[in-house]
Amino acid sequence: MSAQSLGQFEKNVSVSFGYVKKDLLMVNDSVSELVDKIQHLSLNQAMLLEKIAELEKMVNGKKTTAKKVVAKKKIAVKKAKKVITKKTKKISKKTGKTPRKVVTETVLYE
Repeated sequence: MSAQSLGQFEKNVSVSFGYVKKDLLMVNDSVSELVDKIQHLSLNQAMLLEKIAELEKMVNGKKTTAKKVVAKKKIAVKKAKKVITKKTKKISKKTGKTPRKVVTETVLYE
């Protein structure tokens, strides 16, 4: 590449980054506007719910309370594995009898 084409290449790259920066700023502004609109809508919803509750009180002549939603929590239950190992001893030389089998249980939690 010659010096002139290298300079032109650098200029094109810097212009491209300028366009990218401008596009990113536009996207950032759009996202900020969407967040503001969502907050505004949630406030409107809360006000409308309050007005609905007041109208229900007037119609029913009773106090109505807003229902609270209680989230149920799932509790993870650990499964237990039983591992049974059998150990046997050799025949005793003194008595000549076979000893009893010893069974041990170990519980492993996963």
